[in-house]
Amino acid sequence: MSMDMADAGRLMAELQQTAGELQRELSALASASERLVPITVQDDAGAIKLTLAANGAVQSLELDEDWRDTLGEAGLGLAVGSCYQDALTQRSGQWLKSYADNAEQDAADAEVSIPVPPAVELGGPRSAFALEEREKLRDLYAAAEAEQQDFVAKRAQAARQTRDATTSSKAVTITRQGSMITSVTLDERWVRNTNDSMIEKEIVRAMNNVMAMAARDLENKYEGFAAIEQLTKIANNPHELMRRMGAIR
Repeated sequence: MSMDMADAGRLMAELQQTAGELQRELSALASASERLVPITVQDDAGAIKLTLAANGAVQSLELDEDWRDTLGEAGLGLAVGSCYQDALTQRSGQWLKSYADNAEQDAADAEVSIPVPPAVELGGPRSAFALEEREKLRDLYAAAEAEQQDFVAKRAQAARQTRDATTSSKAVTITRQGSMITSVTLDERWVRNTNDSMIEKEIVRAMNNVMAMAARDLENKYEGFAAIEQLTKIANNPHELMRRMGAIR
């Protein structure tokens, strides 16, 4: 059965609607992220201040001149970790509020117009090309299905896995579970013999290095699962999917 103009029109209309909805959603997400501002939190004792930059990195750590008397050298790591978790919570709330406040506004914005689908040539679903491409898709789907169980297990394991990252000086150890920093541990002798400015810089550097490692892990999440990665790319591209199915050329 060949595709007639009515079928093609309906197909392209659906593609246009889907593309428009996706564009609006992506715009709302981007707008929410662009409106984020740095967040500064302080521990209950007022001994430390930690600031997260708009992009989520640790921008600064400030120690009060009396922090050693207020917290004690043994309590600094716990206080830093607690402030970081508080800052993350506030940042999540800020992002959600920004997204909710601006989603409808972005949808109505003149800059967020429904994209015009590219001009296409109707295909022949029974053509040799279409039959071959559909067979390739079936094979790819079967390969991805075979990888699925191991992929899900690997992602679940990565989310639960606890990792420690220690600075070259062995002074600062950052523990993360998945992509989330869960604790900051400091060598007490180093804390005792190091000036405040160096302590601040070393902790900030260590925390940001760990977040960079977590980001790289997310970028490489499909490593070893080529079929799932390829199928995901095709599924996120309606034009390519229809081409492979022979609906368009």
